[in-house]
Amino acid sequence: MKSLRKVYKRKGSKVARREERSFYAFISPWLVGLLLFTLIPLGCSIVFAFFDFTTQDLAMGNQLEFVGFKNFEDILTGKDSYFFETVGNTFVYAIVRVIVGLIISFIFAVLLNRNLKLKRLYRILIYIPAIIPLVGSALVWKGLFDERFSFFNFLLNYLGFAPVNWTGDGAMGSVLLMSIWCGIGPTMIIILAALQNVPTELMEAADIDGANVFQKYRAIVIPMISPTILYILVTGFIGCLQAYAEFDLVTGGGPGHQTTTMAMFVINAMNDSTYGLGYACAAAWLIFIIVMAFTLLFFKLTQGKVYYAEGGDN
Repeated sequence: MKSLRKVYKRKGSKVARREERSFYAFISPWLVGLLLFTLIPLGCSIVFAFFDFTTQDLAMGNQLEFVGFKNFEDILTGKDSYFFETVGNTFVYAIVRVIVGLIISFIFAVLLNRNLKLKRLYRILIYIPAIIPLVGSALVWKGLFDERFSFFNFLLNYLGFAPVNWTGDGAMGSVLLMSIWCGIGPTMIIILAALQNVPTELMEAADIDGANVFQKYRAIVIPMISPTILYILVTGFIGCLQAYAEFDLVTGGGPGHQTTTMAMFVINAMNDSTYGLGYACAAAWLIFIIVMAFTLLFFKLTQGKVYYAEGGDN
């Protein structure tokens, strides 16, 4: 019996080692990608933030000038008000984009959760914008916002309203319109899945008690799907605070800096010899701190207001 146990133990250890090797072999592409494209650039950006140099200096192998916290001081002391303008632009975009998108997606999800004819077709049609590449969508919307041939201005003229300068004073609204249109589908699907998990017993009990539609959604549905709403809000805000492509493709950050976001500021600073790569890295880390602080504050404010069926309120 002892010898048999030793054989099984030996075989078990070989199997365990083989499974361990297989495990690391399968995750090695991800580990390599994490190392090359995340950890190493992250470490380099921390170091570069304390130096004053441009991408040309880095390419030519010039000696880097150590400036300590000067890059951070130039941004935080208001020497470059352009950065704080981009912070305001980004937060305005994030708040409007997430809140309005959530409300519209919630309305669509509620409507499509009913027994409607062709509801699967409606779901597909609403979700289609999400699968269109962002570059393609941005170019189409840029054409719709064209100052001379704007389709929206044609409709406004037909209805008797004054035309809108979609890429001028209305540039932020233009990007918001496009972004909300692209994001309704995925958010609607998430909310729809949450709605379908609301216990029917609670809704039937509310009907017996004589509750109307608004009372049922306020007292039952919204609390039951509050974890999903929290997830959409947090991920949506974090994503919007990193917005870049939609603004760069539709407005280019103009007019002036009215639609320049924090991410665009970093890219522009990196390519500008006046600021340089070190300045851009410092700005990127300040943006990271802003996003982290906002996320922690958001979780703190929502603590006790999210209902979890198994663990109660959190």
